[in-house]
Amino acid sequence: MIFYLVFIVLAIYIFIIVKRAKRYGYDASNDYLYNLDNNLITKFEISNNIINLPENYKDFDSLFLKLNFSFNPISYFFKPYIKIGNTKQFFEYGTKGVRYLNMSHIDNISLKLSINNLSLLSNKVVLYGYKNKIDLSKKVLIFAPHADDAEIAAFGLYKTAQNVTIVTTTIGEHGICNYCDIYNNDRTKQSLKKAELRTLDALSVPLLGNVDMKNSLTLGYFGGSLKWMNDNRDKKASSSINGINNMNLFRKVSHANVKLPLNVEPTYSAFLNDIQEIIDQIKPDIIITPHPEVDSHIDHKYTTLGVAQAIKNLDFRCKLLLYTNHLELSETYPIGKIGSSVSLPPNDKEFYFNSIYSFKLNQELQIDKFFALESMHDLRDSLVFFSIKKAYKHLSKMIKRKLTGKDKSYYKRAIRANELFFVVDSKNIDKLT
Repeated sequence: MIFYLVFIVLAIYIFIIVKRAKRYGYDASNDYLYNLDNNLITKFEISNNIINLPENYKDFDSLFLKLNFSFNPISYFFKPYIKIGNTKQFFEYGTKGVRYLNMSHIDNISLKLSINNLSLLSNKVVLYGYKNKIDLSKKVLIFAPHADDAEIAAFGLYKTAQNVTIVTTTIGEHGICNYCDIYNNDRTKQSLKKAELRTLDALSVPLLGNVDMKNSLTLGYFGGSLKWMNDNRDKKASSSINGINNMNLFRKVSHANVKLPLNVEPTYSAFLNDIQEIIDQIKPDIIITPHPEVDSHIDHKYTTLGVAQAIKNLDFRCKLLLYTNHLELSETYPIGKIGSSVSLPPNDKEFYFNSIYSFKLNQELQIDKFFALESMHDLRDSLVFFSIKKAYKHLSKMIKRKLTGKDKSYYKRAIRANELFFVVDSKNIDKLT
């Protein structure tokens, strides 16, 4: 009897390990591979989970503590996290190896780490720091491959900044058939409506972040077409959706402070000319755009590759703050709950950056970011109001995602205690391409 009971318990344990190991798409027992040695501040030992920071810690706007974890079987059953003050940072189920704790927004030189469902392999830790000196009173230009990318990655930052322009490069008409139920599975009609809504969202939602509509514009290139245009520079792109032929229906630039052609052909030369004109006219001090080596979405990569080419053509100088909304290694990043902190993403190969910048979102900014995301049609299930059946279907989907650990909701992943960027000086732009 005892033998069978032990066998059942062991079988359940193995089942949980296997299921939770698969949820990430990478091995959570591997080290995160980063070489931050050029920004090493100090090495020290943790005693009784107490950390004593160096006296100059406030000179750095972004701080990261390198920790090394050993295997802890409890970490497969209960969420592993470390709490600093009122903020938690979550780690993978089954965490083992090197990880980085975001220490950027602490107020005390001495503090206690509340380590939960994790075991340190060693009390020896390393503190790294960055002095980015990001001045948000200067001009900020954000490139969003789709409506909602600017809000997911940087709403807190751009609401805090004083002079912001947001450029949405593609329509985003392709992908999930959000409104097929309404249009009796007529994909063309639903995609036209989706493109219309996403265009309006791209122009209007930034108002919640104090960005004047004259500083929001949509270029209107077809979703999923940027790589094709790059590879076929003498040809015109087309939408992947039959019946959507005119990109200029969704090109909204006539109202903008930046002066661009009202109508263009869907070609790479037109795309690159748009990017160059925008940068040349605005002359931003900071450009925010996806990191092409880290973000897996093809429109994200080629938006930034276009930005990089324009910067080189113009011989322009600025700081780039690079983000990822679709981590190459796993869409589960960042791990954890709404309101928790974001740190360095899992990484199995080195990628280029000059520094790392963590921007703090207080409770008010997090709430404002929620409402900005909630205003984006593509991020919510608009059909839940049609019937009890659809509401139940939506609830069932949410419960299933929660139970299987596959909840990739941008509300959960984006409404956090901070926004994280990899900083690159434009003089090093060739190293991104």
